[in-house]
Amino acid sequence: MVRMSGADRRQQIVDTAIEVILRRGIAQAATRDVTKALGVGSGLLHHYFPSWAELRAEAVRRAAQSEMAEVDTMIADLPASTAIRCLADWMVEDDDMRHWRLWLNAQDEAHRDTLLAEVMVTALRNWHRMIANLLRRACEEGSAHIPDADAAAWRLIALMDGLASTMLVKDAPITPQVARDLILSQIKLEGG
Repeated sequence: MVRMSGADRRQQIVDTAIEVILRRGIAQAATRDVTKALGVGSGLLHHYFPSWAELRAEAVRRAAQSEMAEVDTMIADLPASTAIRCLADWMVEDDDMRHWRLWLNAQDEAHRDTLLAEVMVTALRNWHRMIANLLRRACEEGSAHIPDADAAAWRLIALMDGLASTMLVKDAPITPQVARDLILSQIKLEGG
């Protein structure tokens, strides 16, 4: 059996923590869930991550980075108006809502966890930058006129978070299609 490098083992631990958190929820997941999934003792985990808070923060950071990279790749070569529709579709394609639960629960937990707060502030700024830049591209291409893309991006983020929160409610009247339509309507309002 080939021994895993430290970097590979650390990556394996983070990947497993992401899956555990997505499956159980950020508040319910614990070190023992990760060790059980990996079939290792807690000592190995603590060798790479001295605390659950550090592992959880790293897992959320990597999950957010992965999602940002996915969206960046998806919209990179598209005209802004098409990219905006793709982003709206992507936002509501989370069939079991586990990614939205992770995002919203991480925001909630960040009130109590300094490490998670740092991760979430960075993630929010990155999403804001991406959406604001996308809105600016739409203006440059002539498909929108948005006087303040930064403010519009924050309003869109707030709308998306609110819609996702509502979609998490059992039997809520906001379906993914309704959410998508509302996001696109708000973008049209923002663009004049």
